[in-house]
Amino acid sequence: MDNNRLKSIEESLANGGKDAVLAVLEQIREIGVPKLLPALIKVYKTCGDDDVRMAVFKLLSDVSQRELVDEMAAAIAVEKDANVKQMLVTSCWYSKIDYLPQLELFIDMVFDAPFELAFEAFTVIENRQGSITDERRAELISYIENRLAESNIGNESLAESLTEIVKNYDE
Repeated sequence: MDNNRLKSIEESLANGGKDAVLAVLEQIREIGVPKLLPALIKVYKTCGDDDVRMAVFKLLSDVSQRELVDEMAAAIAVEKDANVKQMLVTSCWYSKIDYLPQLELFIDMVFDAPFELAFEAFTVIENRQGSITDERRAELISYIENRLAESNIGNESLAESLTEIVKNYDE
């Protein structure tokens, strides 16, 4: 996508009314999300319309573009708004994208986040699909085991289940 088209879409998202934003969200569904993720997050944060917010969530949940993984992980890592962060993590487990390269981010949330967000992150880990190498499995298990003593109160049972989940990932 060229820069002019990108800027035009971002402007429409920022300045359009409800119907215009919903129409642009449908266009984004066809052309791809990764470069527009910051604009989509901004719309979600600033728009008071539930239909628009739900459309952003559904768009992010339906994305199947592998190149979104790193963008989404970076956005989740820096997001301060708890509601927005929860929406982003929830959209990850609804999507068909394999977040294996970024599972440490979700593991950290299981240990550190408030229970609701920890549970959403746990679900991303639990429901991941795709193959995993023995080396990556060992890395993840070691990462989890090194963090087990650090779990937030209330998240211990989730944290303790992580090792078994990762051990059972398909090769």
